[in-house]
Amino acid sequence: MSKKDSDKEADKIGEKDDGESVALIEPLLVRESGMHRDKLADLALTLTERSTRLRSALPAGVASALSDLVRSMNCYYSNLIEGHNTHPIEIERALNDDYSDDPKKRDLQLEAKAHIDV
Repeated sequence: MSKKDSDKEADKIGEKDDGESVALIEPLLVRESGMHRDKLADLALTLTERSTRLRSALPAGVASALSDLVRSMNCYYSNLIEGHNTHPIEIERALNDDYSDDPKKRDLQLEAKAHIDV
């Protein structure tokens, strides 16, 4: 991809949706011409290396439990940002197919479970 095409792709993030910039929620794309691109790439590599070392140092049971916890935590905060307040206990219940009788809570639980499944 040429620099020009890359910059055009990064500029697409600024498209509007209902009057708000989509860039408010999109991941940051660093242009090839960005002055901090090399330093950010180095930091990303360092983070990847360190997380790989941590993962390999954990016993399988701990890594699995931690992964489940982080998935639920990410689901909770992602949904909260979207205005869908599903309490972590309700998320845990949904993961065990134990749904609320309240239709609103149940819908939020189903959404949370789908989020984690994806």
